[in-house]
Amino acid sequence: MPAFQLVLQFRGTSIEDLDELLEIEAALFEILEHPEEVAGHDIGDGARNILIVTDDPDATFRHLTPFLQRARLLVSLVVAARAANEGRYRVLWPADHQGEFSLA
Repeated sequence: MPAFQLVLQFRGTSIEDLDELLEIEAALFEILEHPEEVAGHDIGDGARNILIVTDDPDATFRHLTPFLQRARLLVSLVVAARAANEGRYRVLWPADHQGEFSLA
């Protein structure tokens, strides 16, 4: 079982509704490789999250980056990861992110 949770958090108006979020989730499903898998999504106040389980969050994000660039989603994206048994996230993108990461 993968040991990490990777969160792709779209902020602002880049993803405006559930249908758009589900389209991105479906595209990611096609790109991800075993044992990586989409674990679901969450829509919060001003943020839309796609949750991925993986053994290597850094490698998974690198693998997804070309798609995210082509879809012009990196500008409004915050990517964070945490071990399954930890509560605190480590931000992978953007490199200059300030402050704590939360799913809200």
